[in-house]
Amino acid sequence: MKKFLAGLILTTLSLFGQTEPDNPPVVPIMPFRSEIISFPRVDGEFSVYYTFKVPYRLLVFERNDNSFIAGFRIIVEILDDDSRLVTRDIKDSKVSVNNFDSTNDNNLFLQNFLSFKVKPGEYKVAAFISDKNSSGELPLKPVELILEEDKVVLHPLVIKTNELICEEQKSFELTNAGGKIPFSSETYHLIIPVRDTSVSQLTISIENNEEEIISTELNEFYILPPGINKCEEQISVTKNQANLLLKNFILHDVNKNLSEGEVVLTVVNEEKSIDEEFRSQIVWFNKPFSLMDPEKAIENLSFIASDSIIYTLLQESTSDYPNVLSEYWKKYDPTPETVFNEVMSEYYKRIDYAIKEFKGIGKINGAKTDRGVVYIKFGHPEKIERSSNSMGQIVETWTYAKPDRIFSFIDKDGKGNFNLSEN
Repeated sequence: MKKFLAGLILTTLSLFGQTEPDNPPVVPIMPFRSEIISFPRVDGEFSVYYTFKVPYRLLVFERNDNSFIAGFRIIVEILDDDSRLVTRDIKDSKVSVNNFDSTNDNNLFLQNFLSFKVKPGEYKVAAFISDKNSSGELPLKPVELILEEDKVVLHPLVIKTNELICEEQKSFELTNAGGKIPFSSETYHLIIPVRDTSVSQLTISIENNEEEIISTELNEFYILPPGINKCEEQISVTKNQANLLLKNFILHDVNKNLSEGEVVLTVVNEEKSIDEEFRSQIVWFNKPFSLMDPEKAIENLSFIASDSIIYTLLQESTSDYPNVLSEYWKKYDPTPETVFNEVMSEYYKRIDYAIKEFKGIGKINGAKTDRGVVYIKFGHPEKIERSSNSMGQIVETWTYAKPDRIFSFIDKDGKGNFNLSEN
């Protein structure tokens, strides 16, 4: 895919066509996410699971010899209608990494869960989170929890496509994104648990931003008593014999044709008088900052597109800019069978990186620098070397392979403002 983008960019105008600088980005990341999952138990009560996921970047790491250690505490309380405490638990989690870069990695997460045994009824779930290496406790907004004995279709679960072996059992990795469905190049499945195991099929439809995208019959299922466990540092859906046997229908690749925004899932079985509706969202976690504002994103095409093309795109209605941008990138989409465009995502990730990493003294936006432009067009080099020339100036050399290319940048004033050498 990176080679594809490099090939696209090589067909553009001169090396230095670029926009005016923007402010350096604060990279948006997935914040603390939690999800409440409940399954009916054999004894008539419910197993309630509170799962959570927090990016390493939001944790406070302290150095300990050759490693970096962070700790996280969560307190979860389940309250009845009169706000009286029903049950309470505390979970302390710890993570250790061997390098500093991992502490700022948006794609690494601390995950865990708490479990409770609760009678049917209506409750509120309150949670308090704190970082073990910093002071203060943050209360989260209480969440309503309704445990119904006669509810046939339980809330769907979003799972990853890979399977885990947990305690010698095959299990499914929970996405653990607060019940949201990721907008991503990865595909995800949906598990729809049904209490009545005599149900043979489900008719489901999914509306995305008020447009029906999916309408199909589900006949594939697993019959097992589902529970939640932690396996290989991931949260998984696995067997729990204390829970009731459920028929778990599978909808494959649920996010394949869904765009960012609202999603409504309708589950129907006329024979069993089933007609349930569930609401969620398609969310692009870690979306490039330079893609947040569609108008700015169009202007940032100046690294690869002519002024006339950008001018034409900007003549459209402002409200249509997201669609205009999407249409522009479709011709470069390596996976046109899906909505997510990997090339577009990679391009704006490079802009974010360049803005932050290549700014010198007095430079607001590193994307405007020579190194920034080269990085946006060609990506990360195979090799970066630093040396000094005869004038004592620092020379940074970037080497690319396939195709072979070498770029040399000189810091003429010693302020980190590297200019592309003409040699």
